[in-house]
Amino acid sequence: MRETYQLVSIKDGKQDTEDILLILKKIAAGSIKNDLKLLNYYHEVPVSYPAKIDKIDGDCVEMTIQQAQSAVLGLQKQTLLRSAAFPSGLGVHCFVEYVNVKNCFAVLGRFAYASIRAERRGAVRVNVDGLYPVSYTAEEQELSGHLQDISLTGVGMKSRQPVPAGLAESGSLRLNLQNCALALPAEYVKTVNKDDQQVHAFTIVPDQQADKLIAQYVYSRQVEIIRDLKDQSL
Repeated sequence: MRETYQLVSIKDGKQDTEDILLILKKIAAGSIKNDLKLLNYYHEVPVSYPAKIDKIDGDCVEMTIQQAQSAVLGLQKQTLLRSAAFPSGLGVHCFVEYVNVKNCFAVLGRFAYASIRAERRGAVRVNVDGLYPVSYTAEEQELSGHLQDISLTGVGMKSRQPVPAGLAESGSLRLNLQNCALALPAEYVKTVNKDDQQVHAFTIVPDQQADKLIAQYVYSRQVEIIRDLKDQSL
């Protein structure tokens, strides 16, 4: 989840926390409209539902939350808060001090302002379930691995192969998705280390047929992921 946000300091840590708690107290009292939502990313899918503040005790906030949200809080132990009351378009990051998934109840604490980078994505991205071979060819060089995630505008490839020296930024990406072979114009963006392998990121430009196929896959994966969350909350 750390990749989805960046902590931001407006004054200092202590004062920022006090200011955040003051805003939450005003929301709880009804002097500010309650547009509060919790936001998590589960397998890259945004899970975001309204929350109701029940009580604020010191620097901890007790909330009634939605069932799927409570399940992901139980797994990730942290969340992001969104409200128009927070300054400069920022969100708030906090940790889950306690969660009762069955009763949809959570206690949140350790608040800090955050810039939510994932909200800048141009398209919904989902983690892929299963092994889908993918390769990127640029001039005479090739980079191969398996699909990590996909959206209508980009692909993440997990691989133990390092980036070849002098790899051209523009090339072609080949993969099979839902039993269809796709060849997509692509550009290499960056590589990040993740666990014991590398994830290579590419932007893609799908044609009409590929766009439809990818959109169908992304939607079906979203449904699977949310269903999995709901099953875990039962």
